[in-house]
Amino acid sequence: MHALLLSFLLPSLACTDGEPQQLDSQAEADADTDADADGDSDSDADSDSDADADPAEAMCLEWEDRTSGLVEGSWSGNAGSCQAGSLSQDGIDSVVELVNAYRWLAGQDDVSTSASKNAAAQECALVQRANNSLSHYPPSNWDCWSQTAYDAAGSSNISTAPAVQSVDMYMVDFGDSNQASLGHRRWILNDALGPIGVGGTDKHSCLHVIGGSGSSAQSWTAWPPPGPVPLEVFEPVFGYTLDETGWSIQSESIDLRAGTVSVSKDGQSLAVTQRSLDQYYGSKFAIAFRPKGWTTGVGVYEVEVTGLSSDIAYTVEVTDCGSF
Repeated sequence: MHALLLSFLLPSLACTDGEPQQLDSQAEADADTDADADGDSDSDADSDSDADADPAEAMCLEWEDRTSGLVEGSWSGNAGSCQAGSLSQDGIDSVVELVNAYRWLAGQDDVSTSASKNAAAQECALVQRANNSLSHYPPSNWDCWSQTAYDAAGSSNISTAPAVQSVDMYMVDFGDSNQASLGHRRWILNDALGPIGVGGTDKHSCLHVIGGSGSSAQSWTAWPPPGPVPLEVFEPVFGYTLDETGWSIQSESIDLRAGTVSVSKDGQSLAVTQRSLDQYYGSKFAIAFRPKGWTTGVGVYEVEVTGLSSDIAYTVEVTDCGSF
């Protein structure tokens, strides 16, 4: 599979190509209620309801609300005549909804799009589609080449799949060349992400992620994140699972490379293999760790990273949302 790599200062892309879908990777170190008369009675009832709320069920309801009804949309262009056209608004909106669903789970701010980045990402998608290939640096002899397409390709996650489907692919981040960075995922969870650009065709798509102006400032961001998480995010995407590519933690301020990861469940230690990830792919620092001899299922997992300037500890509650 192609792998997508992104750099912290310069744009990077994700791509999916032909076979099952693929991700492509490129990076440069220098690259981007109603009230009634009895107020006391209402107040008590609301308080009791809030206290009794199940956080896992609330998460599942919110996740379902955010991810239901997503559509790929339609493309008005034509690769044969080099017409970039546009992705219909329902497709663009669905990509944004899905990106924000993942960011919401991870505690990050929502993002929006910009018209200029959408247009650039659409040119990027056209040139990938016209040549049935993926490149962050499409050569000038490619069909439908333009400087706008070239520039956007270097600032985007690029894929050989439609735009909405590709977001799930980026979050698993499969492909051998992606394993050194998990850059697609890290750009989507980047503190400074947004506004983004969405471009898509019937097969290829580009998600403009570099050069954002977001102002989130989490000290660290994990995937899967602390708290209740849907079991479905661990399930296979084109045959690849999150356990296979690795859980990850990223940070702008904490050097995670010297950390030692430990995971436990029900008081039992679980073996993991960990690795440091390349710097400047959606975050300055990042590490990843894979289950060794076990597979993630419903339950509560305790994660600790020690040996850091500020040690990290959090709990992941993997939840089967179909049980509610």
